[in-house]
Amino acid sequence: MNKKAFTLIEVIISISLLSIVITTVLKIKENNFLNIEKFKNINSDMELLSIASIVGNNKKDNNSHFYLDEIIKNTNDELHKKLKNTKVYVKSKTKDSINIDDKTITINETKYSIDKRASTKIYTFSIN
Repeated sequence: MNKKAFTLIEVIISISLLSIVITTVLKIKENNFLNIEKFKNINSDMELLSIASIVGNNKKDNNSHFYLDEIIKNTNDELHKKLKNTKVYVKSKTKDSINIDDKTITINETKYSIDKRASTKIYTFSIN
């Protein structure tokens, strides 16, 4: 018997396999878009933390929090809204002190964080 056409079972199996492959590809694409958006948000938060670490060093109390709009003035409306809603937490502690000759070297760690989304640590050294 010569077979010139596909059977119904072969067509159903091929359509099923094709639908599984298409579903998988679409799911991967969706996850990539979510990861890209998450990366953009983290990158934006890290930029804000960089700003906070530069201007936040002038704050008197290093174990507190502040809003970035309190420190950065004269911004456009869109940036002002973003800064107004950005609360930065600052936590400082002395990591270590080393005495060399008559000098004391103090290592301080300051952690800047925005909620639980992003955080960065800055180490400073002072010689007394």
